[in-house]
Amino acid sequence: MCLTEYNETETMEMLKEEGRQETMVLNIKNLMDSTGWTAEKAMDLLKVPKDQRLTLYADLFRNA
Repeated sequence: MCLTEYNETETMEMLKEEGRQETMVLNIKNLMDSTGWTAEKAMDLLKVPKDQRLTLYADLFRNA
């Protein structure tokens, strides 16, 4: 039997953050598809902080 410490609060926060990330990636993709904008322009419109953009770029183009 494997014993690990489970912290429900931390787990729920992590899942919420992942959901926000997925939603933001979807919003950026939708803007890019419907307007022809670059990822940078879509992120500017959505006011994505500069420090979060590298992670979003990675998610956007992971399966491109």
